[in-house]
Amino acid sequence: MNCSLISEDNYAEMMEGTVLPYLEARKASGFFERKNGEPIYYECYDADHAEAVIVLVHGFSSSLPKFYETAYYFLQNGYSVRMIQQRGHGRSYRGTGDLSMILIEDYRDLILDLRHFMNHIVKPANTESLPLYLYAHSMGGAVSACYLAHYPSDFKKAVLTSPMMEMNSGQVPMIAAYFLAGVNILTRRGKKPMPGSGPLNKTPDFENSAATSRARYDWYFNLQQEHPEYQMCVTPYVTAMQLLRLSQEAMRKQNLPGIRADVLLLQADNDTYVLPGAQYEFIESIPHGNLIRYAGTKHEIYRSGNDILEKYWNDIFEFLKRDTP
Repeated sequence: MNCSLISEDNYAEMMEGTVLPYLEARKASGFFERKNGEPIYYECYDADHAEAVIVLVHGFSSSLPKFYETAYYFLQNGYSVRMIQQRGHGRSYRGTGDLSMILIEDYRDLILDLRHFMNHIVKPANTESLPLYLYAHSMGGAVSACYLAHYPSDFKKAVLTSPMMEMNSGQVPMIAAYFLAGVNILTRRGKKPMPGSGPLNKTPDFENSAATSRARYDWYFNLQQEHPEYQMCVTPYVTAMQLLRLSQEAMRKQNLPGIRADVLLLQADNDTYVLPGAQYEFIESIPHGNLIRYAGTKHEIYRSGNDILEKYWNDIFEFLKRDTP
């Protein structure tokens, strides 16, 4: 890794004084419409003397600023970055006036939005024919797994961090979760919030978060309080059903052998959002895959402490630089 990790001792100051100005000086942003009246937001950043282009696909309930530190490390190490804000999130098409709600009515839109982004934004700008790599987290990992199967020639390498191959439904069996969502959709209650799904908590709750770095958690929590468009936390029944279907599509057995990209799957050992079994099955079912498990981590490995992130980022850059099988 060609740069130092941002210190947790003065994390907010480094983000505001170094990272954000660095990104802003390189940012090109805009919207595209695959469907009329449904704009999808994106941001592009060019590295100095880039050796490849990274397409970044965020996870459920996330916004692009949550991955600004991630983008910064890629840029510092010679990788240009293209970030898509998935529908139902942030500044992209929401389908509802309630900015706290994440409305996804068809999981296939997520895959097709990424395809449009690639064909109309990413590829046309890649005039030097640099290699295209993929970095995706959680729900973005499931979207990306589907993309790699359906469009196998687009990416040479893919890093999937805590991908949502199988959701953790907690105490509710998966079949019961399907039934609950299905009944509410059939009774025209599909846009009603799932039980336990409510507005963003105004009080920090680091202990129950998906992060293990307090500094990283606090910085983004404070940012959310200032931006209503980042306060996504309400999951309606229709979205829950689409996430379940997305995970199924990502694990469709007949598709997995057709994935050509070299894949690195990064797994947290204390992940309460997704289950590890399907991640192992995914890696074992594709032609070129490797899995690394990180002790002492939660779902958002990229928001761990610097002791873990040192290995995490070294693993990623070692993978990206090695020869493709």
